[in-house]
Amino acid sequence: MSDLLFDDVTVHFGAARAVHGVTLAVPSGTTVGLVGESGSGKSTLARAAVGLSPITSGRVLLDGADVTSTRRRPLQMVFQDPYSALNPRMTIGESIAEPMPREARKGAAARRAAVADLLARVSLDPGRASMLPGQLSGGQRQRVALARALAGRPKVVIADEITSALDVSVQGAILNTIRDLRQELKLTMLFISHNLAVVRYVSDHIAVMYQGAIVECGPTDQIITAPAHPYTQDLLDAARLCRARSGTG
Repeated sequence: MSDLLFDDVTVHFGAARAVHGVTLAVPSGTTVGLVGESGSGKSTLARAAVGLSPITSGRVLLDGADVTSTRRRPLQMVFQDPYSALNPRMTIGESIAEPMPREARKGAAARRAAVADLLARVSLDPGRASMLPGQLSGGQRQRVALARALAGRPKVVIADEITSALDVSVQGAILNTIRDLRQELKLTMLFISHNLAVVRYVSDHIAVMYQGAIVECGPTDQIITAPAHPYTQDLLDAARLCRARSGTG
């Protein structure tokens, strides 16, 4: 795994400023949580990293090398919608095997073994490899999408709102899987969510994004216990109110 750095990244869509002058580091082997309300620019920043949104200025660096001009970027992204992320005509095993490096796809037996290992890592029965996405629940599909991202052996995984479309009970299970993978694989991950409580659970550091800019960044405990920016305090208050309404506070 490697260090990811957004270096003064700006993304404009015509006259609209989605991201402006963002500098953010994701150190190797850590999970950085990027939190902000809808429209804050966090998903645009993620899409810029993997080449899905054009960068107006700035760079995305991996171990000091600029990846914004490379055709195949050593990053994998897990998207919010588990229903559209997978090809409905491909089996689970085929979807996971598709991004594997060429050497890992040599030989049917080796390919099946690699797929089975990845399914087990995301807490899915390897026997589901022969199933189609339509036969799985939303939570199971999101686990498959995570396994598919890992199959590409990326240096960094970017998870963009991967629990927001799931039921609360399923969210917890997915977050526990993320925590387990962090420990087992020493993942380097940018974990994006509008929910500060979710980000807190999986992240070593938290960056708060507001109106296209990073307004606060630091170790998770520091951000939670001593927020420096009023917007961060608003997010904390919202998380507390949500817990109180659900009876978990």
